[in-house]
Amino acid sequence: MEDKIRVLVVDDSIISRKYLSRILEESGKIKVIDTAKDGEEAIEKIKKLNPDVVTLDVEMPRLNGIEALKIIMKECPVPVVMVSSLTKDGAKETLESLRLGAVDYISKTDVLSFKEAAKEARELLIEKIVAAKDARIRGRRLRPTRVTPTVETKEETPTVSPTRKKKLEKMDIKVVAIAASTGGPVALEKVFSMLPLLGVPVMIVQHMPKTFTGVFANSLSKVSKIKVKEAEDGEELRPNQGYLAPGGMQMTASKSGSRYIVRVSDEPKTIYTPNADVMFTSVAEVFGDKALCVIMTGMGDDGFRGLQKVKAAGGTIIAQDKDSCVVWGMPRKPTQTGLADFVVPLDEIATTISKIVLGR
Repeated sequence: MEDKIRVLVVDDSIISRKYLSRILEESGKIKVIDTAKDGEEAIEKIKKLNPDVVTLDVEMPRLNGIEALKIIMKECPVPVVMVSSLTKDGAKETLESLRLGAVDYISKTDVLSFKEAAKEARELLIEKIVAAKDARIRGRRLRPTRVTPTVETKEETPTVSPTRKKKLEKMDIKVVAIAASTGGPVALEKVFSMLPLLGVPVMIVQHMPKTFTGVFANSLSKVSKIKVKEAEDGEELRPNQGYLAPGGMQMTASKSGSRYIVRVSDEPKTIYTPNADVMFTSVAEVFGDKALCVIMTGMGDDGFRGLQKVKAAGGTIIAQDKDSCVVWGMPRKPTQTGLADFVVPLDEIATTISKIVLGR
């Protein structure tokens, strides 16, 4: 039996600390080794207890979550999952925490709610903590892990017939579609900061709640030559424009006469929404061999089934390599099955896209 994940819960509310601790302990996968009521106490306990993962509130007295995170990443690097509000200000603070080195985030309101949706939020929190344990963060050496194959893993990883890899050269590309999850916001900012104007539309799925996507689209636009906006249902896919799937909604491509259109809908229902499989499947159907799809850092395997359809349609696939991923989940199966045409580090994704779309 694997050892339980040792977690330090940091929150200024005693009620929140108790509820979060109970939720984590009841999963059977986590042991809450202690709690802290503010950033200063958190830093002391991290240095003393060396937890596997820390859940960190943003708004706290004495030393808030953002300021504490700066010190944690500098003095005692450990995987941190931010537990924050879903307000617009909360979204900005959360994106800043990811840039500072936090692995992931979740809405405290959703997790501690008594509504039906709280069950899913709690399950997602557990999943994020499990993924965070082995996440790559600056200044921290990963412990070696032993993966034991399971029947479920074998079933979920169908064998893909080996295909001849494509050459890194200019291709006839009409759309670029990119998907990411854990570690994605920072990774996407890096890629977009390096991308030239491509002359084609760019579709983006990042697992993210509703309030966050507008703030994140603006953030990408600030660092990129390609302007990014939240996608709107029925708008035309235009060259040199980025379309970010709105949080909680699905984004797909469709064709109307000679025009390519964005569709935004609350269907189909999926575990992760927006969903990479949904986007990639539509791109395969609409653009066929003229689609360039990129799968980046993230937990789980969202995107794999959609990419199988992209491959069957003759499209081109880039996967982020294991060493540059915060969590090597989403790119793992496309890489291991030979589905990806190119497996490259984060720093080379933009140049690889540019060479395929522009030939330079």
